[in-house]
Amino acid sequence: MKKKFIFLLFLLILGYRTHAWPLSSEQATVNAIQKKFESVLTFKADFEQKAYVKMINRTEITRGTVQIKKPGKMKWVYESPDPQILVSNQKILWLYAPEDEQVTRIPIENVYSSNTPALFLAGQGILTETFDIVQVLTEKNKFIAVFTPKEIESSLSRFTLRANKNNYQITGATVYDKLGNKTEIRFRSIRVNEEIPENVFNFKIPSGVEVQNLTSSP
Repeated sequence: MKKKFIFLLFLLILGYRTHAWPLSSEQATVNAIQKKFESVLTFKADFEQKAYVKMINRTEITRGTVQIKKPGKMKWVYESPDPQILVSNQKILWLYAPEDEQVTRIPIENVYSSNTPALFLAGQGILTETFDIVQVLTEKNKFIAVFTPKEIESSLSRFTLRANKNNYQITGATVYDKLGNKTEIRFRSIRVNEEIPENVFNFKIPSGVEVQNLTSSP
């Protein structure tokens, strides 16, 4: 079963005619993106994810919706062709695959490692504490910030973040790992700071499904 949480997280292949900014401007832009995201307490959007797996040379495209409530609460609903639901309540991540009739229960610390972009999206990290800025590219209406992880042991090779040029709102991201795999995600119909009920992040195990518990015993 695919662990789509390795998604998430995100962004864009850098194939545009772009302009590289001086380092001082790069840092200022990244700081502005960070500041904007810190002002966002809740985040709702539709998304499209493209996951490229190098070993089989195939890209899988999925779409769905996401809701984020800081700190650390997230719900990702993946639609066809491989429906899945991911729910995080700060302590546990639930991964539900209806077609497999299986639920996986994962400790959140196994997912939000210190060098994972998901940590930032969940409102629990600062970009420049875990990533080095490589460059910031600008197009007509967007920024593309390119990062590499500070930790040598990281499984990531680089991480790019896409933001609206007018208001620094994050609109997508891409994760590249050292095996040559890539996961890109783009957000649409973004709504920020709308009320999200707490019960959205309370996952109830459907009856009759297999449960894989990867958390340690009390």
